[in-house]
Amino acid sequence: MRNLNIKPLLFALGLFLLGACDGRRDFPPLTETGVTIDQDIILLISGETLDVTARFVPDIFPAREYTWEVDDPSVADVITNDDQSVSLTATGSGETLLRITSQDSDALTASVRLQVISSAPIDVTNQATLSVYRENNGGPAAGEGSPKLVDGDTSTKYLAPYLNPFFLTLEFETPRVINIYRFTSANDAASRDPRDWQISGSNDGENWEVLDERTNEFFNERFMTREFYFDNNTAYTYYKLDITSNNGSSLFQMAEWGIFEFPED
Repeated sequence: MRNLNIKPLLFALGLFLLGACDGRRDFPPLTETGVTIDQDIILLISGETLDVTARFVPDIFPAREYTWEVDDPSVADVITNDDQSVSLTATGSGETLLRITSQDSDALTASVRLQVISSAPIDVTNQATLSVYRENNGGPAAGEGSPKLVDGDTSTKYLAPYLNPFFLTLEFETPRVINIYRFTSANDAASRDPRDWQISGSNDGENWEVLDERTNEFFNERFMTREFYFDNNTAYTYYKLDITSNNGSSLFQMAEWGIFEFPED
């Protein structure tokens, strides 16, 4: 039997693999082609600091260098970090644009509105009267009746059968300009949490203007408070919360709903 000499074959294979490796080393590095900022609006209280991160397309660590800036430097200070995020410190009050721009000829850019208020928002929930379209089966005086939604106690909750339409309304004696609201999830059954909703304003209780709309929102913990900011300069007597979807349960629950005004500068 003849012995097969495989040395030439091994030599040829080695040359092939070496060439393949050389080819991989010469492959051009991946560079982002776009940049976005996922927030629509950023709200800060004067003195607060927030780190803001852009999202790059494709989703890679950026190969380009970027600069962050605000249109009105009196509203906030910015420091661009090594990872191309920004440390944003609110120094004044007012509204401006926060912008990220690449430092090359392509000038990739994205921006987001920045609102800075002088002090903490003012809770005006207890100055309004709550009404609900669907009450707890035991009535408003029940242990989980609708007044529990605005009692200022996150350990209580409002529980009611859920089916559309499902809305709750806060009515003020005089019109108020509302820009912020907070939801607190209740103690159990995340399937009962709100997921999709609208906030609307009205001055007659019949004609409504949609002020804020959210979809696919989730509460990752029980007794979790989330804050939502929307742009509004109009005073309304009525504010309606329309829960268009929960997480699939035949019941709806929430521990607290609070609404807030901006402080006067």
